[in-house]
Amino acid sequence: MKPVQAQLREVADVQLGITLRGADASRHDPTGTHHLVRIGDLSRDGNLCIAEPNLIRLDEVTAHRSGLRAGEVLLAARGTRMTAAVFEGGRPAVAGSQFLVIRPHGGVLIPAYMRWFLNLSSTQENLNARARGSYVRSLPSSALGELEIPLPPLARQRAISELHELRLREKRLMETLASRRAILIDRAILQSLHV
Repeated sequence: MKPVQAQLREVADVQLGITLRGADASRHDPTGTHHLVRIGDLSRDGNLCIAEPNLIRLDEVTAHRSGLRAGEVLLAARGTRMTAAVFEGGRPAVAGSQFLVIRPHGGVLIPAYMRWFLNLSSTQENLNARARGSYVRSLPSSALGELEIPLPPLARQRAISELHELRLREKRLMETLASRRAILIDRAILQSLHV
């Protein structure tokens, strides 16, 4: 049985990340209130890797309107890599204007499933085809809203998300194994030269 399809705007709210005005607006402020999520915080696999937060100061109104909530999906909407990640929460944060922030409607769409779907190579090709601009490609929120997404039952979405997470974990383990194997082989070769 084929799952129901819907346009993304029917099952999620999509908005542009925060636009900061002024040359120093995005500069790190040690007394800042919110972390500014930037493209560099996003891995190719769709994980947010925030080693050192870039703190900025926001007023209450802006923080309430633009603050990220756990379960929102961030999609890099500028450039050639339109990777999606789920914001897990943990610290006050906002996404910069390079991102589209997607808030899935509860009970219809699981954030991790949406991340998996958006990061599929076929979806990435579709998104790149919808992007505008010749020098720096940019995906409008309206174009993302028109994207068709399959909506299997929530239990199936969870199973797909878990399988995807296991595949990513396996990939990271294989990369670590390959790196350590290379170090061992290089050490063995160096030792053989000193015999």
